[in-house]
Amino acid sequence: MSCSNSDKGEDLTPHTYNVSGKVEKGPFVSGSTITIQPMDSKLQVLGSMFNTTITDNTGSFTFGSKMFQAPYAEIMATGYFFNEVKGNLSNGVLVLRALVDLSDNSTVNVNILTHLKYSRIKKLIESGKSFKEANNQAQSELLKQFGLQRYASKDVSQFSIVAGTDESAALIAVSSLLLINRGEGTLTEYLSTLSQEFGENGSFSDMTKAQIKKDKLELASYLNIIHDNVIKRYADLGMNIEVKNLASYFDWDDDGTAGNETLKDGEHVTLDKTEISVPKDGGLYQVTINSPIPVYTEESISGSPSTAIGDNNFLNSIYDSDVSATPTVEKKIENKILTIKVGKSQSKKEQMLAINLFDCMGNTVATVNLKIEANSTATLPLLGNAGKAAMNSIVLSLSDAFSQYNIIEQYYYYNKDMHVLPLSSSDNYISNCWTKFYSSNNYLLFFKEYESQQLGIYQDYFNVFYAMYYYTMVVAWGDVPYNYGNRWTDISDRISRIPKEDILSDLKSRLKTAIENLDEKKNHSLTDINGMFFVSKDVARILLANIYMYEENWSSAKTLLAKVISNGYYELDGTSDYEKTGNGIIFGFSTEENTKSTKSSSATIKTPSIMPIQSISDAYLLNAECEYHLGNANDAKALLSKVTSAKGITVSSNILTGIKEARAKELLYNAGYFAFLKRNGLATSESAIQSYELLFPIPRRELDLNPSMTQNPGY
Repeated sequence: MSCSNSDKGEDLTPHTYNVSGKVEKGPFVSGSTITIQPMDSKLQVLGSMFNTTITDNTGSFTFGSKMFQAPYAEIMATGYFFNEVKGNLSNGVLVLRALVDLSDNSTVNVNILTHLKYSRIKKLIESGKSFKEANNQAQSELLKQFGLQRYASKDVSQFSIVAGTDESAALIAVSSLLLINRGEGTLTEYLSTLSQEFGENGSFSDMTKAQIKKDKLELASYLNIIHDNVIKRYADLGMNIEVKNLASYFDWDDDGTAGNETLKDGEHVTLDKTEISVPKDGGLYQVTINSPIPVYTEESISGSPSTAIGDNNFLNSIYDSDVSATPTVEKKIENKILTIKVGKSQSKKEQMLAINLFDCMGNTVATVNLKIEANSTATLPLLGNAGKAAMNSIVLSLSDAFSQYNIIEQYYYYNKDMHVLPLSSSDNYISNCWTKFYSSNNYLLFFKEYESQQLGIYQDYFNVFYAMYYYTMVVAWGDVPYNYGNRWTDISDRISRIPKEDILSDLKSRLKTAIENLDEKKNHSLTDINGMFFVSKDVARILLANIYMYEENWSSAKTLLAKVISNGYYELDGTSDYEKTGNGIIFGFSTEENTKSTKSSSATIKTPSIMPIQSISDAYLLNAECEYHLGNANDAKALLSKVTSAKGITVSSNILTGIKEARAKELLYNAGYFAFLKRNGLATSESAIQSYELLFPIPRRELDLNPSMTQNPGY
């Protein structure tokens, strides 16, 4: 019988290796522990284990020069890591492993892929294969599970996020796929299952594959966020890295290969009809598709891939198909036939609706235009699944933005005691607040653009949210980049600062139109996503009143606020306005409750579970402020007294001071305190700041990325 080289015995000639690399999930943070255990080719332990720690927040480590009897080793890292899906550090630790051959390269990285390959290598070596054979087979099998076999020629221990290569993007894709909707404990359990299945068979079970497919569709709507989170994380660490379009590294159509879902040169998608006239009562229409690739009825890169050829389910539109007598446009593709089911028209004017077909990369490959007859009795539909998903993205970013903004407000409030100002342009709260506001803007512009192409019936609601964050940004930064057209897609779209007067003028026009068209009703932003989106006239009134007060147009603001109060939809009661059980919240966000440590025992920086951007208490105090500036002292005192009596608080007899104290006690967490101080000339004295600090600094990252951006004076 012949025998392999390993059967003849192994040459254990000592050799010195200078082992270094990175641990990346997201990158592990500085201080994470890492060990290396020398082994022979059968993975039997040789000699002592060596320990070190990760030296920076990019996950870098080095063991220095070490002499090993054989070139094989196990590396194990334990620590906190950057969560690329959520954009923050993990709450718990994760353990990642790698089996490596140092004779190939003493620079080795530890990541999700090396961890998944670990058990399979051991299993194959136990079956008699050499380390090289086992590693190569495990490498090929693993990447094939994700449709990434084209990258199998390079060992995954050489993949690194910072390299900006195809392999880097593949690593981010797999890492994000396994992380989506999982905390550290759940991720550890999931990795254990994957490692066990793959270690035994070189593949995943059918149940796991089904879970991966489900996670892949869930992850699709986060790809742009993950892309930005990774770039921002490294930018914050002083590194400019490239991240390729992550959508190209997923096997969306489950044909076993990622990134092959687009048309090649010379290929086209053709339809047997491209124009359809639809009566006001709707109808069912079919279009024959001739296509060399799978096509979809949604822009799958910005959301999950929709119904492909062979899928039998109708897609939900951005409108709620369950609402009686409301117009819907449902689409499905089956056996290369596009079926379009158009519900009853909900527009009082004729509508032109484009039904685009996309490849899996989000490129438009064909279009069917619907000409829908007007319906004079149309009613407004609620959000459907796609609309809810789009609105959820807006709300999540907007809630984060206002939370960050309110924390900055609290720093201003406590500055006399804490002495934390001025804030730096590199401050995380400043950077995150700016980024989240503009993320909200981009999501809203995407939703607005998509909805306008269908029925265009939600535009007044978009205007209200648009005014909500742009007014706040003007208060915070003054002149800012202003965009209410096509969404920003890359750095080249960045624009210079627009005078705040022009911004506020446009916002006032949009809000006046919204007040004419929105419903006169009680607002229900905390009930569900439809309650959040379909705001009432009162929300627009308060926003417009705030702009008028910023401009010291107290009379116009008073008229709007008096109407909100007289409507009687909300009541002053003894509960805090940042408690959901209260009856006074007009518009608010549910947030993650969080208390932050400070340098002073008397200062409590926190984010409550409910952030009331607007409340009836706020309306009363705003109205009292207007009456004060209009010289109506008695009316101002009466309005202030109603708030203090209902809340059971005592304030100064001086009207303006009393309003300030009432806001500090009851509304410090509603993101309006700083605006109050500024418009009343109190900010410099109350916050112990210089006049230039009345505006926040423009984030350093924005200055670096946007050549048209300028810094606020003084910073």
